[in-house]
Amino acid sequence: MKIVLYLHLHQPWRLARFRFLDLGSGRPYFDVERNLAIFRGIADRCYRPALDRLRHLLERHPEFRLSLSVTGTFVEQARLAAPDVLDRLRALVRTGRVALLAETYFHSLAFLVPPPELAEEVALHRTLLREEFGVEAKVLRMTELAFSDDLARFAEGERFRAMLAEGWEGVLRGQPATQLYCSALAPTVNLLLRHYPLSDDVGFRFSARGWSEYPLTADKYARWLASTPGELLGLFMDFETFGEHHPASTGILEFLSALPGEVARHPYLGWATVDEAAEGKPVAPLSVPYTMSWADQNRDLGAWLGNDLQRSAFEAAKKVGVVARQAGDPAILTDWRKLLTSDHFYYMYVSGHGADQSVHQYFSSYESPYDAYANYMNALTDLRRRALERLGVPVLR
Repeated sequence: MKIVLYLHLHQPWRLARFRFLDLGSGRPYFDVERNLAIFRGIADRCYRPALDRLRHLLERHPEFRLSLSVTGTFVEQARLAAPDVLDRLRALVRTGRVALLAETYFHSLAFLVPPPELAEEVALHRTLLREEFGVEAKVLRMTELAFSDDLARFAEGERFRAMLAEGWEGVLRGQPATQLYCSALAPTVNLLLRHYPLSDDVGFRFSARGWSEYPLTADKYARWLASTPGELLGLFMDFETFGEHHPASTGILEFLSALPGEVARHPYLGWATVDEAAEGKPVAPLSVPYTMSWADQNRDLGAWLGNDLQRSAFEAAKKVGVVARQAGDPAILTDWRKLLTSDHFYYMYVSGHGADQSVHQYFSSYESPYDAYANYMNALTDLRRRALERLGVPVLR
């Protein structure tokens, strides 16, 4: 059994307070200083200590491997707030045992808007990986692990070797998530699946004192991994699991440091990057006619498009995208792409209860989803005004 450990690094450009009265004022949409302050805090609590531990693990355990995805907006903020974090990432990549994945540059919903946005964002991200890390990505990870037959065809057209996807029972139909599959409609694209129960044991439940398995130790977890049948075991989670979502006081960093040593006690277990795992022979094709993701309990697009607020904002964003492109102004197009980042729609979530609702509230700094919607729409409306003025179209004030 090869363990495929994959961690995702992302920070959005959060919006500044943008009121209706600010339309036409020239005020910036994004609160740069606040975003950089947030990044610096997370760098102290999570990025630096976890990256240092991963480097130490790679030095101590020659068999250890992992994979990372790093959004363009993360890199932009790291350059300004904590360039040493990028140095640490480059050092990991130079070991040759850390793979980087391609995705949408802005961690956006580009896969739901008309072409050529998705292709252009993925191309921007591939260029970023080449210039920052000297890497040609072979595996594609869509925003929040979104996957469908259509996205597999896109990956095939872009000549990716594989994609990541959620190992969800609804599409597996009794087959295990611990095997390598391929897309039924794009058979050259292999599928690496997330084992969500074991991933969520760390990502969501590690510090839950009410959990029946609390506390989760590295030796216990390694035993669980060793007792799981199959060939590939995808442990996919946010990088912020290690020090941010679960603070250092919970023991999460010590858990990370101890895990490779405990895994080594089980001869059946090993490690593989996504690039290495993608080179295997798939056992069967999988068809996913609808878009699934790793978000929320329904594993669909409801986290971003599940209610009228979200759908209204997204439809408006698509329309503004048309004039933003026509305007021919790189600054306008970049601002639109930042507004297409999935986080903005995530903050407007009002559809669920319990665990899903609490996770959305954890990430949002707005007083309510309605506040998030109003702020977003004001910024989007102003962007539309700028694009129309650039095109010479009269705008009512």
